[in-house]
Amino acid sequence: MGRFEHIAGQPPPRDDERGAGAPVADAPAFVAQARKAQACGAFQAALRLYGRALEEDRFHVDAWLGQVQVLLDMGQPEEAATWMEQAARVVGEVPGLLALRALAASRRGALDEARQWSDRAMRDGADRADVWLARAAVVYSAGNGRIARVNLDKAHERDPGPDTARRCAEVALDHGDLGAARTWLTRADRADPDNPLVALRLGVYHERQGDLAQARHHLERALQLEPRLEPARLALEDLDRRGPWARLRAALRRWSRP
Repeated sequence: MGRFEHIAGQPPPRDDERGAGAPVADAPAFVAQARKAQACGAFQAALRLYGRALEEDRFHVDAWLGQVQVLLDMGQPEEAATWMEQAARVVGEVPGLLALRALAASRRGALDEARQWSDRAMRDGADRADVWLARAAVVYSAGNGRIARVNLDKAHERDPGPDTARRCAEVALDHGDLGAARTWLTRADRADPDNPLVALRLGVYHERQGDLAQARHHLERALQLEPRLEPARLALEDLDRRGPWARLRAALRRWSRP
């Protein structure tokens, strides 16, 4: 089945078409599995599972939102935009989708558009962590780190789990707020020490701090936890290309700090 056949009205297979002995799962079960895969960086598996959920129920909002978020996490904004348009036609402009539109616009530097999407998301979605995360990204892009940090706190208040803490860290890190990133990464690592995405972000954090030894340690740990985590592999390759001179420059920066 093509990626969008179920969206156009193709019905999901009936139980008697699945084959004898085939496991039966509904859309919520597939979404739950997809979220687990997404949370540990198994993005391709998450995409397949969200797709299976939509085959079962093309009106399942969380499956649409999950697909878009994974594509954004994978650095595929064009395909994410396609899915956002499809989602809007099927389930409407729900707050979670508006938040993802705001996040995508913020990442491509369209700040006015991002503000507009975020404002719309806030009208009906102020009780959602993802809406506040997108708001924080937009506010960071506007240059107001203090308010952005307040928005991260509000996101975590609405969903105080380790995945939200990790996403708070990612927003802070993506916008160069290393102090806030460290705080959120510490929380996320304490709550979920075996999460490869947390280890990946810890590697990025230490690389930006100039501590390449710690960066390598966390990136290698990320790959041990999830060998298919491509960003961690690429980051390690980048460290290898930079070689000993890069480590020396990083050490000199640390030694020269007041």
